[in-house]
Amino acid sequence: MMTKIKSIIIDDESANRNLLANLLNKHCPNIELMGSAASADEGKILIDQVCPELVFLDIKMPLKSGFDLLKAFDSIDFHVIFVSGFDQYAIQAFEFNAVDYILKPIDYSKLITAVNKATERVLQKNNQNIIHFVRSIDEKSQFIKNISLHANDKVHIVDLSEICYILALRGYSEITTLSNQKFISAKTLSDYEELLAPMENFLRVNKSVLLNINHIKDYSKGTVCFVNIKNCDDAIEVSRRKKTEIVQFLKNRPD
Repeated sequence: MMTKIKSIIIDDESANRNLLANLLNKHCPNIELMGSAASADEGKILIDQVCPELVFLDIKMPLKSGFDLLKAFDSIDFHVIFVSGFDQYAIQAFEFNAVDYILKPIDYSKLITAVNKATERVLQKNNQNIIHFVRSIDEKSQFIKNISLHANDKVHIVDLSEICYILALRGYSEITTLSNQKFISAKTLSDYEELLAPMENFLRVNKSVLLNINHIKDYSKGTVCFVNIKNCDDAIEVSRRKKTEIVQFLKNRPD
């Protein structure tokens, strides 16, 4: 017997709610729709009443956003599939945090994929840690402002501006912060390079290092260029191709 997933839709536009409901009824028979809401406030009431396992949540709504709705909960025991218009930074944030999402206009095949992934999470009781994800997002730009990093069985919330550099280590990364703390991340250097691309201060200075050039203390003038980092003993070699870019930045940096 198929396991039904109790679900609701929250979207301010009735046409979007109806379209999504029709697609779910047609292509996702394991989804049991328990209702829909047209605003964040209505959505909060509906969630409290229905106790859904899965919420299809529009992000941009008048008055309060989907993020505002989630911030109203001290803890979240339901899973979320975000429904979003195309936004490059938002998509990077979703994928970096392994958060389920679908884009408008909705493609039914991608809807099925997202529902299957969310269903697996629901059945395995795999917590998405949605609250941290929402609090890590700058709502104006929908860009990540901090990330969670693990060390000694603790989760540390690190502001991106505090990262000095990220070092590639055979399929994972080591992150060094301004306080000279080091964290290991399962994400690759390429993952971080893509995520941080909108932030102009992060630059790939050689094959293995993504550097926050705001934290450069000084650099050597020899044929081989090394930069020294604030509060760190590490000296990082800069490739010849990137040397000119680094030197130009430092010359133009305000004192």
